Amino acid sequence: MRQKNTKQMLDYWLNLYWETGNQPGEVSTRNWPSRNDIQPSDCRSILGNMFILERDGPNVSYRLAGTHLCSMYGRELKQENFAEAFVGEDQQSAESWVHRLGVDDYIVLICSLGETAYGDTVNIETLILPLLHEGQPGERVLGITTPCENPAWLGTTPIIGQSVRSVRILRPWEDTAPKFQPLDIKPMDNQLGSRRSNINAPSIFSHQKNSITGDAISFDYSTARQVKHLRIIDGGRT
Repeated sequence: MRQKNTKQMLDYWLNLYWETGNQPGEVSTRNWPSRNDIQPSDCRSILGNMFILERDGPNVSYRLAGTHLCSMYGRELKQENFAEAFVGEDQQSAESWVHRLGVDDYIVLICSLGETAYGDTVNIETLILPLLHEGQPGERVLGITTPCENPAWLGTTPIIGQSVRSVRILRPWEDTAPKFQPLDIKPMDNQLGSRRSNINAPSIFSHQKNSITGDAISFDYSTARQVKHLRIIDGGRT
């Protein structure tokens, strides 16, 4: 994952993933973020490269596509099949990856080479992430397509085909944790004991006879003096 936009998209989706109630280390069924959780105002800087796909039977097509993305391909992508941007056998490969997304336990990063009719090429990263829609996993897919370079022709000369260079299956929740975790608050006496042993400090208990012992607290009342309503015991100050 090389591009800043791709990483920002993943961070945004992961925040939503943790907010749905997933816990680090859990092995149960994932709770994917919902389509309704996506707020365009939260990701303005990458909105032009983002897209949302919808699954309709065997077809997975663009429901929404950012303006930068449409400019890269020189056409409006809405309702176009996601796999149509790829060439040859890569069409079937792209279709299978996106069709299983959300049903299987992973996200996908596709690295491809886009080419124009004039033979100009650009490396492209496409990250696709599962969403829930009306309780169904994978019915919507959140994604971003980002060029790895910015050649002068990009956005004016359309990309007419992409060939897949690599596909990475990712499970980022295994390597990350929520940004906000509950504090691990330990009992105060355990904290003091631990710190005391680290600095070789003496125990707060004195082991002198007829005074305070480590096992229990006892006092020698034979020297006590009565002062008004108080009994004063000599032997130190606290």
